[in-house]
Order: sequence, then structure tokens, then C-alpha cells
Amino acid sequence: MSVARRLLFAWFIAAFAADDAQMADAKAPGRSVEPIRQIELSEEKIAQYLAAKPALDTILAKAAVAPEPRFMRLLNETARKNGFADYADYESVAINVVWILTGIDPFSKKYVGVQPVTKAEAAILLSDKALSPHDHKLRLDTLHAQMLTAASTKFAANVALVTKYYDKLLTPDAAKD
Repeated sequence: MSVARRLLFAWFIAAFAADDAQMADAKAPGRSVEPIRQIELSEEKIAQYLAAKPALDTILAKAAVAPEPRFMRLLNETARKNGFADYADYESVAINVVWILTGIDPFSKKYVGVQPVTKAEAAILLSDKALSPHDHKLRLDTLHAQMLTAASTKFAANVALVTKYYDKLLTPDAAKD
């Protein structure tokens, strides 16, 4: 699995499954994580997302080191400067973008759906003998949570937009071009 895919999966799960309690609920028999709230994306929202992401990622990296209330204010201000109502609006677009990215086959760059891509990633993971049993379990749990959130795409246009910007969305330097 490529580094970009690992980061994408980790970001998706971190953004969607906000805490360990929610993940524990998802693993309980008969329970599942609710699918993401899908929104309709536009060229403008993708451009705003690409413009805002580097600055917001920098703020989030600093917040992870020293969480302070001022970071939420900075996140909201930065999101507003890039055309979003607030950070929650940005996050909604980000989750939807990442959701579609998660269903794109990295080799063909065509959307095949989250479940087929996740199953392929799980097969690759299971054949990786270099990982410790603990790492296998953690990564399989992440893929399991991803499978629990799998739902059909409500907005076909989202798939076309995210596929169109696939390289820019996965390559931070490409967004600057």
C-alpha cells in the first residue's frame, strides 16, 4: 500500500471515527458506524478544498502537538479565507472528497467503490508478513471500520469531480500548480 493511500485511510478514519468509543461501538455485534453524510461537491468546493488544505493541515499539525482553544479559531478563520462557512464546512467537503478517493483504484484511477478497494487493501495487508500481529490488527480494524461506513454514492457527479482532480488531491505540491 502506498504512503499516500495509508495517509488517506488514516485521515479518513480519524476524521470519521472521532474517538475510540465510537470505534468500539462499531465493532460491537449488530452495530455499525453510520455512513458519512454525503453532500454534493462542485468545482468551486474542490478548488476551495485544495487551496485551504495546506494551511489547515499546518494548523492541525501544531494543534496535535499543543492543543489549545485558539487552534479552533485559527481553523475557522483559515477555512473562511478559502470560501468555507467555517472549519466544519471544510471538514464536510474533506470527508466527502476522501470518501470518493477511498473508492478509486490507485492503479487504474477509476472509481470502483469503497468495498472493492478496501477488500483489495485487506488482501494485501494479510499477505504482508513484515508487520507484527499488533500492526496487522490495527490496520485490519481500520479497514473494518472503513467497510462499515461503505455506502453507495448519492451524487455521481462527485465521483467525476474527484476522479478529475485525483492527482492534485493526493499530491500536495500538485495543488499549488
